[in-house]
Amino acid sequence: MIILREAKTRGNPRAGWINSYRTFSFPSYYDERYMNFSDLQTINDDRVQPGGHVPIHEHKNMEIFGYVVEGKCRHTDNIGNDLDVPAGAVQRMSAGRGIFHTEGNSTDTPNRYLQLWIRPNIFDTEPRHDWYQFTKEDKLNKFCDITEKLPIKQDAKFLSGIFTEDFDYKINPERKYYLYVISGTLIINGIELIEGDGLSFIEENEIKIRKQKEYCNPIYGAIKDNNTKKALRYAKGYYIL
Repeated sequence: MIILREAKTRGNPRAGWINSYRTFSFPSYYDERYMNFSDLQTINDDRVQPGGHVPIHEHKNMEIFGYVVEGKCRHTDNIGNDLDVPAGAVQRMSAGRGIFHTEGNSTDTPNRYLQLWIRPNIFDTEPRHDWYQFTKEDKLNKFCDITEKLPIKQDAKFLSGIFTEDFDYKINPERKYYLYVISGTLIINGIELIEGDGLSFIEENEIKIRKQKEYCNPIYGAIKDNNTKKALRYAKGYYIL
């Protein structure tokens, strides 16, 4: 079964400094039909104006990815990190027993970044933050496993790809996958997708990517808990995440 979530159906709360598109329920957006997908809790697609930032706040027991699509994302926390994460990079914050941080845009041009929150399977661990700069070559017409460089406390994988050619990818029908289109257009399993669209894959065997009008960066992931195999998938034209 493949289920389409069109970009235009996402939540879109706005403030003067941020324009956020939300795939799942989150503060300032609630839809009981879209609470989460397996252990994937959040896909927020945020555009932040120069000088805008989220005030300092705490996270506990959550694995959080930030995929910087455009510009730079400023990250500051209480465990010694203070940096601008550049476009193409992914940061991972493993909140564990608790971490305070703020993020936003300290430059003079708008930025865009995606947040993905994953519920962990190990709790109250030491908090940490890491990031890694991925290149176009890492992802061109193939999947790059983000979690090889930035592992998380969950049985999950996140892959990213930029596709200019047809590409077939075998998936495990015992897992669930979620795909999110970050940019461009692409055709997956016969469904034409645009930026912000999402697809859920349940009991499917293959993801078939066909010629698209522009670059697409799919990201996707898979998750399972102790008893039941589960999976996720997102894309940036991916982000899986």
